Amino acid sequence: MEYREVAAKILTAVGGKANVRHVMTCLTRLRLTLADSSLVTTSDITAIRGVLGVVPHGNTGIEVVLGPAAIEGVSREFALQSGVGVGDPAGTCDNPFESIPTDKIVEKALGKSEKDDKPKSRVVITPGHRSSYRAQQRAAINDERLGKEDLDALRAFLDDGSKTSKVAASPEKRGRALLVINGPNINMLGIREPAIYGKADYAALVRTCKAAAAEAGFANVRCFQSNHEGAIVDEIQAALGTYDGIVMNPAAYTHTSVAILDALKAVQIPCVEVHISKVEEREDFRQVSYVRKACFETITGLGIEGYRKAILDMAAHLGM
Repeated sequence: MEYREVAAKILTAVGGKANVRHVMTCLTRLRLTLADSSLVTTSDITAIRGVLGVVPHGNTGIEVVLGPAAIEGVSREFALQSGVGVGDPAGTCDNPFESIPTDKIVEKALGKSEKDDKPKSRVVITPGHRSSYRAQQRAAINDERLGKEDLDALRAFLDDGSKTSKVAASPEKRGRALLVINGPNINMLGIREPAIYGKADYAALVRTCKAAAAEAGFANVRCFQSNHEGAIVDEIQAALGTYDGIVMNPAAYTHTSVAILDALKAVQIPCVEVHISKVEEREDFRQVSYVRKACFETITGLGIEGYRKAILDMAAHLGM
């Protein structure tokens, strides 16, 4: 999937960048607040390869449903093209399949015509029928119609709501892969206490990580951010067998989360702890770091450039 092309088509279909007021993302959705929702051409959006559906959001917004493997790349490109920064991280919105027509997702996967007059059923997922619903969705997906990466990731999401697809090949065959994890409130960079955290936003942080990873020789880099402890634990667990190194800013969870420490110790993936501010010179409660016990290095006080150093140091640690 070409993220830039998908983002460009979505931007055109929603009336251009002048019509975009706010952009948010979640696990599978690009959530847009628009100046004039009447300018949206829904049929053009649903015709885009990789888009699974469109859902209204309030009176002035829509949600474009994408595969979990595509949302990061598409949202990043959409933010760059629209000039509107992404204001919310993956993993913090409602259930991505709630109130979306079940057969609409299946139709998109199977390439069925938009003109099909078959009645559309709506599904609200509850714990009682989550497993059977996921099984039905998995059975309906066809690898020949959507990108395999997106389908694998979507299946993984339906299996447990968090895991990304595994890369079966050895590091030598697939190239080295890096996972960058950011904890709560990092998505608010540029807004949150700029005197401490700087004026660069989260999109700038992601760009820095991507550039540094390419410079260091990583074949693949994923940037993940969540305000939820369990989502971070799930991401660490899912990294086993997929990623060769983790660069992590646990943010507030640095000082509280034994669960994240235990996850890092369980997967035994080399990890660098990084903090934007110089935490050792801040409040007393910030002097405790649980995750540090599972990291071979800690970098503090360099702003988002600390991520660049962390990534280059990780490459050196891996012998790249």
